[in-house]
Amino acid sequence: MRAKYWLCVLAAVWAMGASVNGWAAGELHLSFHMGGATNGSGFVGGTLVNTGDAPVAHGYVVVTLLDAQCRPMRSVMESFDTIEPGEQRSFRVAVGADLKRYRLLSLKGFDAEGFELRAVDDNEAILKAREPEERVYCAQAQKAAAD
Repeated sequence: MRAKYWLCVLAAVWAMGASVNGWAAGELHLSFHMGGATNGSGFVGGTLVNTGDAPVAHGYVVVTLLDAQCRPMRSVMESFDTIEPGEQRSFRVAVGADLKRYRLLSLKGFDAEGFELRAVDDNEAILKAREPEERVYCAQAQKAAAD
């Protein structure tokens, strides 16, 4: 009987902790991204959205630049500050004149205590569907450069 009582108390405390701490969290979404250039200076830009119910305190985006044959050249990281719940934030990663092709390599967001939050690239399914044709393009570009 006594063990059952403590089990119920423990379950109640756990449930209260889960309801207080488990629901308030930021959730970072990358809703759009593209590469471009103005005045000879390349950039990768996009839109981040916090769809959660707590701030995304800080985070970063990493873009890997590729040459015309799809070979990785370098990666560039751009950090960002607080994104409030429901807020959209544009980002722009300056990449100089090197922009031929790119891959958005990483997206991370963190809460106010430095814990990683869920980060979702809303374009991931589209990019995965395009991957086979991208691989064909890259193979052809590398073969043409070797000839």
